[in-house]
Amino acid sequence: MSRLTTVPGGFMKTFLRCSAFLLLLCSVVQESQGIGRIYARWPNNENSPIYNLRIKSLTASVVIQDQLAVTSVDQVFTNDNNFRLEGFYIFRLPEGAQVNEMYLWINGVRTPYVIKKRADAVVQYQEIVRKISDPAILEQLGKNLFQLRVYPIEALNTRRIEIQYSQPLTYFKGSIQYTFPLDMTDYTSAPIEVASVSIDLKSQLPFTSVETSIDQNPTASKVTKIDDRHYSIVYGVEKVAFAKDFVVRADVNRDGHSMLALTYAAPDSLKEAPYFILWANTPDTLGADTLKGRELTFVADISSSMEGTRLTQLKDALTAFIDILNEKDKFNIATFSTNVVLFRSDLVPATSSVRDSARNFVQKLTALGLTNIEEALHASLLQSYKDTIRAGIIFLSDGQASWGEIRTDTIAAHALRWNRNNVRIFPVAVGQEADYSLLEKLAQQSSGIYTKVASEDSIYLQIRELYRLVILPVLKNVGISFTQLDAYDIHPTPLPLLYAGDQLLVAGRCTKSGSDHVVLTGNVLGQPFTVEDIVEFPDTGKAAMAVARYWGAKKIESLLAMIAALGEKTELVDQVVALSIRYSVLTPYTAFLVVEPTNNTGSAVVTEPPAAANSFALWQNYPNPFNPSTVIRYTVPEGNPILVTIIIYDDLGREVKRLVTSVHASGTYEAIWNGTDTNGRPVTSGVYLSRMVAGTFVETRTMTLMR
Repeated sequence: MSRLTTVPGGFMKTFLRCSAFLLLLCSVVQESQGIGRIYARWPNNENSPIYNLRIKSLTASVVIQDQLAVTSVDQVFTNDNNFRLEGFYIFRLPEGAQVNEMYLWINGVRTPYVIKKRADAVVQYQEIVRKISDPAILEQLGKNLFQLRVYPIEALNTRRIEIQYSQPLTYFKGSIQYTFPLDMTDYTSAPIEVASVSIDLKSQLPFTSVETSIDQNPTASKVTKIDDRHYSIVYGVEKVAFAKDFVVRADVNRDGHSMLALTYAAPDSLKEAPYFILWANTPDTLGADTLKGRELTFVADISSSMEGTRLTQLKDALTAFIDILNEKDKFNIATFSTNVVLFRSDLVPATSSVRDSARNFVQKLTALGLTNIEEALHASLLQSYKDTIRAGIIFLSDGQASWGEIRTDTIAAHALRWNRNNVRIFPVAVGQEADYSLLEKLAQQSSGIYTKVASEDSIYLQIRELYRLVILPVLKNVGISFTQLDAYDIHPTPLPLLYAGDQLLVAGRCTKSGSDHVVLTGNVLGQPFTVEDIVEFPDTGKAAMAVARYWGAKKIESLLAMIAALGEKTELVDQVVALSIRYSVLTPYTAFLVVEPTNNTGSAVVTEPPAAANSFALWQNYPNPFNPSTVIRYTVPEGNPILVTIIIYDDLGREVKRLVTSVHASGTYEAIWNGTDTNGRPVTSGVYLSRMVAGTFVETRTMTLMR
């Protein structure tokens, strides 16, 4: 079940020349719909037909450690037309995910994005666009949905794009689940020539089973058990038009453990406090079986868009809710399209005869009319709720207002003003709309739960678990304490309400490691409630850099929430920018920038350092990509001699080799990496990071080794 996470809205547009450089302006991303696709049209022609470029190949590499997944996607698109096109690369990221890396292949060179302050990126853009007559456009299409305009895509040619993102995975009823989106039915029927997904699955606790969504076709996939805490999953096919996502489900034996943690520490030379992620589970019941005397209003969208199967499923869901009520409960039903029709004028006791009448009311429903969401909210919030703990509104709709007030922010603001009794709203989004931001906002501002029902799923089956959460009590005033870890700067803040069976995910910093006694506290129906466990905060050298990036993203979310409440204070915006650049997290105040790395001959350009540099610098390695070795240049400015370290890391943040550890006077130096690790063994092809540290100066460059 989805949980709602919000960030301040807004989006930006900018014009740019993608063959010279690309500027990506976007906000923190949160939800999942699909892999990247390219739509194309004739250059600079708004009347052009739309072409769906064929996906030639797709390669995904995934590393999952406990409940943290890092996914790298490499796609090649083909323009099968006999003319040049402009391409629009569109992608949506999974819930809770953060972009780590993004690359565009330009003239055969794998070119990474560099995250910069937006103002600086725009200045560089303006300098280039004055010299180039063909700008392109990049815009954020909606929450988590991004469009990058790529030009040119030559006739009968290809374009290659890579994305890497990290995401926390939820744990529910003993299992974790990872989904790689492969459903292409809304994009193209053309088969992908070659597609593969490889997953390295590890856990601190033993797995009891690992299965995939295509286990019924064992020739296409292979699940290998390395040991009871480590599995390898490979899925590969040729010439396939995908209609389903690829899903891996792993059952974990927690053996009574309610909490689990991952940590990461930067190299000692950085003198940074370690980072950690902690998952804490609440029991399936919170000290009581059910809430007695519930006060519930079921609101159902019966506009024309709900005609057919959706209406049948809606009736089944409403009938199931009615069946579970008892005579101590009060309820009402509000149906709406252009107008709102109530089952009763106010909440009524759920006696046997009233429930029979409600079932008849539901069975007579027909779908017709427009969608008046504001009036439906108004009617449901004016019911006579007496107890905020036991009150709730279950709101089923496609989320797209088409009558009355249709502005999302205005409807949400009105609902907040009308909700004088602090009733929790549980929106259920049905249909295939692109934007459910209104329903998400209603859940967020009322401490409810937002649920998305996929187009092929049953409404009843999807919200059956929601009903269980609605009728069980909630853990409020949540807090978390550590005994030995010396934890600080914990996010999110404040901690959210927790429902029975929920999992709390927090990120923080700490000064110590090892085992710790962690206590989750709160109150249920006014009574104290605790969950506690002995948690191992593992060897920091074995965790992914994604832990630090996740903490950075959650810290930024807290700052963005403050900006939304207090306005764009300079000191808050500056903190967001600094954290964004440091942890490679996209925000409304930063940008991704790519400068074309080739000269007129198509060979890689090496930026030469100045003869007398007045600042520290780590220069891009050359050649890049490389095989078997590459040169890393770095500069130390005038001043006292200083200790310089240059360390090579893999793309998960694990140290590969320490190239330089010595005191340097001013000057420009070179270090050569021959593609081997500390023990002199050749490393595999892939993305690596070179990081220079000199005092407070820290800079990282991305390198590609191609065997």
